[in-house]
Amino acid sequence: MSRVHSISIKNFRGIKDFHGEFNTDLVCLIGRGDSGKSTVLEALALALSANWNVSFFDNDFHNCDTGNPILIEVTLIDVPGELLAETKFGMHLKAYDASQHRVYDEPEMADGIAITIQLSVEKDLEPKWHVVTNREAGNRFIGAADRSKFNAFLVSDFMDRHFSWGKGSPLYSLLRQELRINEEEDVLIDILRAAKGKIDVSSFSKFDSVISKVKSSAQSFGIDISKSLTTIDFKDFLFKDGKLSLHDESIPFRLKGKGSKRLISMTIQALIAGTGGLVLIDEIEQGLEPDRVQNLINILTKHNKGQVFITTHSRDVLVEVTSEKLYLIRKEEKSPYRFPSSMQGVCRKNPEAFFAKKIIVAEGATEIGICRALQDFRLANEKANMAYLGVRVADGSGSEMIEYVKHFKAAKFPVCLFCDSDAENKDKKKDFAKRKAALRTDNVPIFDWDQGDNLETAIIKALPFEAIRSLYGIAVAYKVEENGSTTDKVNQSFVAAIKHMFPACPDDFYQAVDAPALRTAVAGAAVRQKWFKSQEKGKALGKVIFDHFDQLKDGTLKKQLTALNNWIDAQ
Repeated sequence: MSRVHSISIKNFRGIKDFHGEFNTDLVCLIGRGDSGKSTVLEALALALSANWNVSFFDNDFHNCDTGNPILIEVTLIDVPGELLAETKFGMHLKAYDASQHRVYDEPEMADGIAITIQLSVEKDLEPKWHVVTNREAGNRFIGAADRSKFNAFLVSDFMDRHFSWGKGSPLYSLLRQELRINEEEDVLIDILRAAKGKIDVSSFSKFDSVISKVKSSAQSFGIDISKSLTTIDFKDFLFKDGKLSLHDESIPFRLKGKGSKRLISMTIQALIAGTGGLVLIDEIEQGLEPDRVQNLINILTKHNKGQVFITTHSRDVLVEVTSEKLYLIRKEEKSPYRFPSSMQGVCRKNPEAFFAKKIIVAEGATEIGICRALQDFRLANEKANMAYLGVRVADGSGSEMIEYVKHFKAAKFPVCLFCDSDAENKDKKKDFAKRKAALRTDNVPIFDWDQGDNLETAIIKALPFEAIRSLYGIAVAYKVEENGSTTDKVNQSFVAAIKHMFPACPDDFYQAVDAPALRTAVAGAAVRQKWFKSQEKGKALGKVIFDHFDQLKDGTLKKQLTALNNWIDAQ
């Protein structure tokens, strides 16, 4: 069945000009805020709508400018066979080259077949659907019955019709496939007629006494209605085939909760997708628990012979979708960015970053914790919340951080790196420095320390000594909690580690006197014993830094944290 090759949108709602090509069975549209994701789905649904009476209003035009018509063009491949005859649209088909994923206007250019449906709306607000080409054949009108063969349905907040058996509904589409109904048959009307026949022979005895009085009175007026009976008016009974709908016992499905309705609608449409339909789901996670939405993604991915378009703001969706099926839409861009398969690891590790405006790639858990402390510091100083600015901190996973930065940079995210300046050995230090230099050449800001310094060294070099005592106490408290040990035993372990590099350290660290060699020894012990290797500990470390920010020695730490803070605010 049909699949969307591409869509072009002009002057429709929030979109001035957009063109997107899609080459996957599952298309996951992401983008921050009002980027136009839902508008793309609605444009697809309208262009392929099985309804003949679609209403448009002035505010459906971009900036309410009715002087520029709405134009939506959807090019599809795997065209339904019923539409290929010359008496239908055989003279208006295009060529499709699967190896290049290209569509040509001239049908002899490739072996595959494509068709382009155009929906246009002028200022008279009357929608017009045509099959279009750039050849002499010109354009040809396509009606609702033919559009229904594409089996395209949108799951959104307005989907009560999905539970009825009316023409143009997903249920009717399934029924048509199941019973192989042709266009001339009207099986629903036949069902309703049969139902009315059963009602006609039913007893309405409670009405008998009133009817007898009416008959008698009518006779006195000179009119014979002796054969009168009570039944349902056929006109009202057949007012809409949509009157037939799914019920849970006596309760209509349309009265179920939002999450249940969406899931039932998706269930129906998954069956359509399983036979080759086009399913459009706006904000797929709405009303669903994380496990249910992840299960839904797996079902739509594995049991899909058609094509599924979804939008999402949920990390739970992204971790289930392979990265090459993610398409990023930005309001200022005319085309979506499709992520490469090489970003799969980044996506699984940092799904939230894909929804950001700007990304800080932090080397590891400690750096992430410091960024969280920076957020608190900003709020305390009445600066904008990082979330408000769209800034997200991504976990660089140590050795992967350079690649993560390069991937985000390729996807046109403003990105920076927050990291150490050391490595395990001389060769790795040299390679790390070389790779960071390449990032700087590519205009990626890097916030790091003096050559050879790790984070702990940079911090302990810059803090006032009373703040170092505070850090020591925090580290002891964490170790006591982690190991179930006593404060005395942890103190002995920490001091022994410090004495390894600074033998003059007293047994009671709080009696120590500030000295450069002591600071070096404390930093070494913090690294070896992993005093702050978690996000929670990193945040505690960061709080000490920012509580003493004005007292920091002028140097790399203060300079780089100030620069990072300024980068967050930069537009």
